[in-house]
Amino acid sequence: VPEVEMKEREAPDAHFTVDKQNISLWPREPPPKTDQSPVLRKPLSLRVAFICLALVLVTCIVLQAIFYPRLMNKILDVKSDAEMLRGRVNNISTLGSVLEKDRGHVEKAEVQMQTLNTSLTHVHSQILSLRISMAQASAQISDLIRRWVDVDNLSSKLPELQRDLDKASTLNAKVQRLQSSLENVNKVLQTQSDILEMMSRGWKYFGGNFYYFSHTPKSWYSAEQFCISKEAHLTSVTSESEQEFLYKAANGLPLWIGLTKAGNEGEWYWVDETSFNMKQSERFWIPGEPNNAGSNEHCANIRVASPRAWNDASCDFKFLFICKRPGI
Repeated sequence: VPEVEMKEREAPDAHFTVDKQNISLWPREPPPKTDQSPVLRKPLSLRVAFICLALVLVTCIVLQAIFYPRLMNKILDVKSDAEMLRGRVNNISTLGSVLEKDRGHVEKAEVQMQTLNTSLTHVHSQILSLRISMAQASAQISDLIRRWVDVDNLSSKLPELQRDLDKASTLNAKVQRLQSSLENVNKVLQTQSDILEMMSRGWKYFGGNFYYFSHTPKSWYSAEQFCISKEAHLTSVTSESEQEFLYKAANGLPLWIGLTKAGNEGEWYWVDETSFNMKQSERFWIPGEPNNAGSNEHCANIRVASPRAWNDASCDFKFLFICKRPGI
């Protein structure tokens, strides 16, 4: 046993090198002796185990040497991808906030689009109305063009038409003069007819007025009522010619006229509301009249056939009377 131990101690160490995935051992192991004892085999198995372990270790180192760069490249790629993903995530966050802002803008844009759509609809309806108006205007223009052609055709006939118009104007002037003459004749005839009608009923015509000389004596008030029933009043006198006509027609008989001061505080007035001037009428009174004898003579009459024929008398006396009605 001691010799064996000594021999084991003197055995050379095993060395190995790794060169391009080839493993070399030196010194080379001598071929095993078949006749070794079990005691010598035990160190050999240890050596084999050590060699296997070394091979595994070398294999791991080789594998690490082979795959480590690739693994590191993969890790670096993963890191760069992670950084890229992180940047993209940040970009996505930023993009999300931008999208939120854009969403608000889009909603506003949608509202504006709806408003614009409504405006466009209104504009479309206006365009349709304008098209209809344009069509109507086009039809009217076509009609005006046709009429203009007719007018152009008539313009060549204007001189002839002007001559005819001048003749027509001359004839029209003559017709108007004749018509005016006929109207005057008609008025004269109507006046004469009215005069004849009034005269047939007992009225006299003078100076554009009708006069009725009564045949029945009445008091001044009753005479005025009778004249009113004939659409007249007791006569007024406004001129010397009218005075002359009246006293000559009276033929010396006393007749009531429309001059009175009854109910007017002593002032004389005409009942047909003709203006009365006492100073200008002095030439028609009988000299010394009016004298208001007995303080009861408030009505006037024509008493004598003379330019100065007026006399005041009591309104209750019954005389003939003269009604006056304006001419038609």
